[in-house]
Amino acid sequence: MMKLETLEFAKSELNKYLLKMTGEEGKIFLFAGEDGDLFRERSEICVKEGRGSISANCPRALLLGVYEFLKSCGCRFVRPGEKGEYIPCRKLSEVTVSCVFEPAERHRGITIEGAVSVENVLELIDWAPKAGFNSYFTQFTTSFEFFSRWYEHIGNPLLPPEKISGEKAKGYIERIVREIKKRSMLYHSVGHGWTSACLGIDCNGWNTCDEILSKEKRALIAEVNGKREFFKGKPLNTHLCYSNPLARHMLAKEVVDYAKTHPDTDVLHFWLADDFNNVCECKACSKKRLSDWYVMILNEIDELLTESGLGVKIVFLVYMELYWAPLTEQIRNPDRFLLMFAPIFRSYTLPFDVTGNWKTRPPMPYEKNKMTYPSDAAEYLAFLEGWKKAFRGDGFDFDYHLMWDINRDFGGETIAKVLFEDIRSLKKIGLNGFLSCQIQRAFYPSGFAFYLMGRALTDGKASFEEIREDYYASAFGPFKDFAAKAHGEIERTVSFAYMKEEISASEALPLFKEGTAFLTVLLKKFPSTEGAAPVFVESMEILRFMAENVLNLVEVLVLKIEGRSEEEIAEADKRRKVFFNERELRFQPYADGFYVNMITDGIVACEKTGIYASAQDDKKRYERGVKEV
Repeated sequence: MMKLETLEFAKSELNKYLLKMTGEEGKIFLFAGEDGDLFRERSEICVKEGRGSISANCPRALLLGVYEFLKSCGCRFVRPGEKGEYIPCRKLSEVTVSCVFEPAERHRGITIEGAVSVENVLELIDWAPKAGFNSYFTQFTTSFEFFSRWYEHIGNPLLPPEKISGEKAKGYIERIVREIKKRSMLYHSVGHGWTSACLGIDCNGWNTCDEILSKEKRALIAEVNGKREFFKGKPLNTHLCYSNPLARHMLAKEVVDYAKTHPDTDVLHFWLADDFNNVCECKACSKKRLSDWYVMILNEIDELLTESGLGVKIVFLVYMELYWAPLTEQIRNPDRFLLMFAPIFRSYTLPFDVTGNWKTRPPMPYEKNKMTYPSDAAEYLAFLEGWKKAFRGDGFDFDYHLMWDINRDFGGETIAKVLFEDIRSLKKIGLNGFLSCQIQRAFYPSGFAFYLMGRALTDGKASFEEIREDYYASAFGPFKDFAAKAHGEIERTVSFAYMKEEISASEALPLFKEGTAFLTVLLKKFPSTEGAAPVFVESMEILRFMAENVLNLVEVLVLKIEGRSEEEIAEADKRRKVFFNERELRFQPYADGFYVNMITDGIVACEKTGIYASAQDDKKRYERGVKEV
């Protein structure tokens, strides 16, 4: 059924865009097989003068092949929605494409994060295969956390909050899964939450919990500082006592029971508790590394799934205390599992250094529940190398380029370059793709990095400059030089390095003043977009909105650095926030107001102790889901 639905959808998409482009539907036949490899995609395009065929090894590859054909004809999809599409006018007789399309990376996915409406997610899923992505991951069982952030309008007091229920969020997920399956995309689900779910506590976010555990259940959770209680009051962040066979079995059974009742899940993520320095300190648990206990649970999950005849793939997470590879246990059935490498505390101002000694570098020493994690990406590559010796199977990078720092790098150029280099390094570090944990509305301050991500993951030969030139031409058309210069000057003068505490206030101040002068002139000389294609008009409106917001932020930062009065600073800061919040709905599909407010409020409020740049602090802040000003 899914194959037929995807074939029909691919046919309708092909005809829709051919009709827009040429005024005719053409005579292109579509064929799809069924490949035994869940992740392999190959399509062959043979079209001459509007006639021919597109064939593929599976329905998903066929849909990707259709979009690749359209892009070869000059179509571009720079962001979701019709205002994100450029469709050229061509004669059908001019439409000739002959090529074999095999994406460069097997795993090319997007993870739900940030604050979203259900419409945001549905539009993103529609856009994702057009941009080259093949998978989508809904965290937790209902992703309630991310929906509630939008519908309750956390961070924007000008919008009335709307409460949503768990049942409503569940309905949203059902709609989302239908759209994923219509495109035969790979569906990833869950992640964190298992350690609380097996105790009967439904967790769909990082909230505290007042539930009183029975004596029997309390004995199953981790002992930290001599106490068995929820870590910082949060079930989601609480490990179990993994030396207890009952705790391990309850976890394994919870995963298998979920797999039995959710057959649409292609890839099921089994992660332990979130947060760090929260591992059980009892004598029995201290006999093994956390990763050894983890592998024991993974093996039990595999045994139970095999007994039940379930072929679902299981993702295990290399993250926090699990960075240190197992010493005594081994995964017995590697084909069942995918390794997910998540270097959450690394810096995003520099890419992975694949020229260094990371292959021979020993991992940093582990001290239970007393860890401070480094920002040096090389440290994380050393961790990965340890796991690669313990696990020879498939794996991918789970990374956060577009989670926090997209709203610190206002020009969007540095984060895009780092992302590009990291994608090009994947095979060198032994990984087969990339699953991006990020805000969904990552088209502000710049949509360049998100567009680049899809292109770089599918096209292994395109250079950074080629993708950059393609993006500005596709998004801005006749205004491409104006837009490229604007982003470049904002990148240079509104220092990402300052937002990341890498240069001082005295170094940043003259740059900020240059930026103020540049942005003031830019906004006065903004070109008219009358008569331009809708995609170009919308791109320019996003650019104007970004420039206005950056100018407002820089004004506040300059006042603070110059030591102006608290009243003057507060008034400028109020203007900054009101300006964005009043216009949030207009730019809602592109800018995540929850994260924009959270990050920029942090930049302003934390200047006295250094610009707010710590990923660990970021994490605490978004867990709370509130602003700190």
